[in-house]
Amino acid sequence: MRLGEQQQFASLAQETESRWRLVEAAWENNLPRNLMLVEYEEESSVLMGINAMRRTAVTSVRPALNGYQKGCCFYCSREISVVFGSEEIAEVDHFFPHKLKQCDGRKPIDGIANLVLACQECNRGEDGKFDRLPSIELLERLFNRNEYLITSHHPLRETLISQIGNTTEKRQAYLQDAYNCSTIHVGAGGRKWQPKQQGVAIF
Repeated sequence: MRLGEQQQFASLAQETESRWRLVEAAWENNLPRNLMLVEYEEESSVLMGINAMRRTAVTSVRPALNGYQKGCCFYCSREISVVFGSEEIAEVDHFFPHKLKQCDGRKPIDGIANLVLACQECNRGEDGKFDRLPSIELLERLFNRNEYLITSHHPLRETLISQIGNTTEKRQAYLQDAYNCSTIHVGAGGRKWQPKQQGVAIF
């Protein structure tokens, strides 16, 4: 087995466990699986299950996101891992930076629709994204990735729909509005950030 295959095999176990925890959390809250809503807690890097009474830690965010990114960096398509201790450990990045809250504090900046897994180089390397706004091409990729998750009936599907819209048109409008707002508040009126591709783009 090649190194890359070994890495993704190890990630698969964590991804499967993560999906199962999302389903279990819905059962524990007496909710149908498709009504489980979660949000990201950055300090602990976990997804929190939300119901009317309480918030509970459900699962680590990396394995939950890894499955529908197919083990690749969202931005450059370099292979990543979600196994702790790996040199290629993925980092959780906000596509739209936190500064977007200056535009509208109700926008789910920590929502699933805005979270991607990135390689260390893209997230904080010499030519990394940091707080820069990605290109329109990457915005289209984010839309396609979110639609892929919704149509795949992943346990996070309903969370995405509740955060950014229940139709394709509403979700497109939401992302475009967030992008326009970010252009103003992040000061990204000029050239947007785009990394060099290291692999075949997934979306």
